[in-house]
Amino acid sequence: MLIGDKIERDVQPEHVSDAATRRKQHPAQAIQTPGMMVSVWGCETSQNDRYTPYFSPKSLNFDGEANGMLHRVGLVSHRGHKPEQPNQDDFFVLSRSESLLFGVLDGHGPEGHDISHFVQEKLPMYIMERLRQNEVWTEAVRGAASQVSEYLAEEQRRAAHYSGTTATVLMLGHCESSPSVMYSLRCAYLGDSLAVRAQRRSRSSQWEVTVLTDAHRPDREDERSRIADMGGKVDLSPGPGVPARLITPEWKIAMSRSFGDLHAERYGLSHEIEFAPECTIEKDCETFILVCSDGVWDVMPPAQAVSLVGKFKPEEAQLAAERLVSKSQRRWQEADDVVDDITAIVVWPSSFEDISPGIATACPSAKENMMHSKSKSEASF
Repeated sequence: MLIGDKIERDVQPEHVSDAATRRKQHPAQAIQTPGMMVSVWGCETSQNDRYTPYFSPKSLNFDGEANGMLHRVGLVSHRGHKPEQPNQDDFFVLSRSESLLFGVLDGHGPEGHDISHFVQEKLPMYIMERLRQNEVWTEAVRGAASQVSEYLAEEQRRAAHYSGTTATVLMLGHCESSPSVMYSLRCAYLGDSLAVRAQRRSRSSQWEVTVLTDAHRPDREDERSRIADMGGKVDLSPGPGVPARLITPEWKIAMSRSFGDLHAERYGLSHEIEFAPECTIEKDCETFILVCSDGVWDVMPPAQAVSLVGKFKPEEAQLAAERLVSKSQRRWQEADDVVDDITAIVVWPSSFEDISPGIATACPSAKENMMHSKSKSEASF
């Protein structure tokens, strides 16, 4: 099962307020050719979401042909066990025949769910606008992140003063630099929602695990030094099993970079996004990508997450994501009364020859676009 299968089963019109999946365009689709994108993204949080059952799934917005995504995608976002807050995680998957732009956000603070949703709508839209203007990936993302930060400071200052969000964004695009390479994979991040690439040459081989991101924790050596240069301080031992914290007069923050958290800027918190080295998806390898909130990574090392997901077939990506989230939830429950919100996206990159006839029917232009794509990854949106 893929996320498209779940959507086909659950989708309802936008006006159905209690629907698990609603038809609604992502704001980024306003700058696209109609009908050329499939979008799956998190619904805006309401006051009622504070009273949804613990571990309930976050509602989805969806637009396009459910099985029109070229790549095989699984996606799950569950509310944790935090009585005072709704699910503060968010996510997006924006699929075209040439490219896939996707990401996870993890809000924190009193209005963290509003900040994560705001960034989830704005950041990919700004990135896509800039890519369409032929900006290179790093400049497009850096400029988009600056736009988001400026908007938060000007238009969302009250909510963003004591609240913020992580953001990890990836783009999978065509690459013809080598006959053995099928796709390039780019990643930009702010905070501690990690992304991982798993790759193996054959089913008898071990998975090679590449952690694409280096979490922005206050005790990361370069982050700690930067914070000290700004006059800030880090609590390296806040308690047993508790990671280091950036100290502010109001409270201590578990990360050193985020969108929002405006009150912590003077104490060393940064809004500058970081880029992972570009990597490739090779044609003769089995490969999948994981991007998850720290609700997964705080209880499961990347190698274990890869081992669990790797037991499922590519066409079972949705089931793999569900099992990963369920396993993470159980580990939280075994260790603590509190369970974090947990979000996981699983992506198995596909060539057109790999995919089912249903996708070819739903997305008839995909094969032609793929076969004639000439290093379009920088401007694929």
